[in-house]
Amino acid sequence: MSGVKERVLLIAESKGISKAIFFEGLGFSYANFKGVQKFSALSSDAMIAILTKYNDICPTWLLMGTGEMYRNSNGDERVSLEHSKQRPDDNAIKMDEAMNKVINALEQTIRTQEKTILALEKQIGFLEKE
Repeated sequence: MSGVKERVLLIAESKGISKAIFFEGLGFSYANFKGVQKFSALSSDAMIAILTKYNDICPTWLLMGTGEMYRNSNGDERVSLEHSKQRPDDNAIKMDEAMNKVINALEQTIRTQEKTILALEKQIGFLEKE
């Protein structure tokens, strides 16, 4: 199974966009998607940027590698033949799980940023006293 960054590369390939232009349009560096960097994690912010710009991409496929790459014309996720035997709610459950992972990652980012803000505010206070 491919990693998230490999699936992002597949999006560019399937859309027929050069990788340099694809990543430039997203505000990313192509260098982060090749070589050893290809195996590093992709931030939740980057995933959101991709899914916002390319809203025809199935979030479940991008995050978990299951199902089909593209949604159908109704915005629903396409179900591949291997997953067609699943109950309809299984896809909804997978989507909820994927979205919960994104939410948890964003909440962790917020907590980290709050700590950084507090530390910077303390540093500003210290510098103002000098």
